[in-house]
Amino acid sequence: MPSESKPLLAAQTEKPNHYKYLKEFRVEQCPSFLQHKCTQHRPFTCFHWHFNNQRRRRPVRKRDGSFNYSADNYCTKYNETSGICEDGDECPYLHRTAGDTERRYHLRYYKTCMCVHDTDARGQCAKNGAHCAFAHGAPDLRPPVLDARELLALDPDAPDHPDAPNALDKERNLMNEDPKWQGTYTLDTTSPATIRVVFTPREANGDHF
Repeated sequence: MPSESKPLLAAQTEKPNHYKYLKEFRVEQCPSFLQHKCTQHRPFTCFHWHFNNQRRRRPVRKRDGSFNYSADNYCTKYNETSGICEDGDECPYLHRTAGDTERRYHLRYYKTCMCVHDTDARGQCAKNGAHCAFAHGAPDLRPPVLDARELLALDPDAPDHPDAPNALDKERNLMNEDPKWQGTYTLDTTSPATIRVVFTPREANGDHF
């Protein structure tokens, strides 16, 4: 199973080649194709899109920490043949473009795992070619950019985290950590007429805090 690099918790500076792919790969239509001059049409290896169902939206993490479209949930309105979605570019879900480029070149996944295929003599992926979305060697890895929901899941102490302790849990923890509650209780039966419960603090037992 491919290993995944550690997630990105803050803004990062992308490597120039990574930045180019994240920002531009299959985002604009090929001008040479419009003039019937693109030499990378068959087989289709062009950096730009030729037909609408090859078009990819640029992924962006917004100020509120969410992505402009999901990295995992696919749109049910997207037409894979025409490349058209009823909700247009504002659709918050993944579009299943040709080659699944919106997911593979998303900020969340692009180059975050090592490729299982070898690198050829030209330094390209032997299977996926020059545009491989997986890393070839450790220097080619990049940490994933996470959305606000995933960042929250990584911080269980955050106030809004579903597993964060509530007020009663916090009070109980404080009592458990308070030295005055760390003693022991014993029965005093020295007097035949009275049985007393005696509390002995931990420090009296020789414990240190």
